[in-house]
Amino acid sequence: MPKRLFKRLQKRLPDKGALSTEWYLRPFNVMMHDPALWSVHRRGVTKAVAIGLFFAMLPIVGQMVLAALLALWVRVNLPVAVAATWISNPVTFVPIYYPAYKLGAVILGVPHHEPQNVPISMDWLLSELATAWKPLFLGCGIFAVVVPAAGFLILNLAWRYTSLYRFKHRRRRAQF
Repeated sequence: MPKRLFKRLQKRLPDKGALSTEWYLRPFNVMMHDPALWSVHRRGVTKAVAIGLFFAMLPIVGQMVLAALLALWVRVNLPVAVAATWISNPVTFVPIYYPAYKLGAVILGVPHHEPQNVPISMDWLLSELATAWKPLFLGCGIFAVVVPAAGFLILNLAWRYTSLYRFKHRRRRAQF
């Protein structure tokens, strides 16, 4: 199942021939023809998912670019690394970063106060960010280690299980 899923994902993304004509990718044109960046095999895909999840857990700008650069450097599946960063998006922003903030606040011992009916203004936002950035970055740093490791482990086990199941099923079918 995992290999089929990633093959389908790769069919929907632009191919390397189309990407080599883009002006902003010309500096990387030599590296883009590396077969390791486009092949769908267990080691390359699981590492690419871990890279994408690492950058998805960080509250930074340019997560896809950083994941793509690290995928180029490590030579793992490039489209999967970029697509894995899409886990953090405007819909999942609060479910990812609020628990990270809470974890960081617990570790640092920062008292947590519930938001009150305060008119949202730039002054209010800056004062809240002045106190919230340390717990947020600590929690996101912890999430950026734990979530990719769990994603790597779960995907690796699922891939191995489905491969083993298919092998046993194929061998049983060949016996009859």
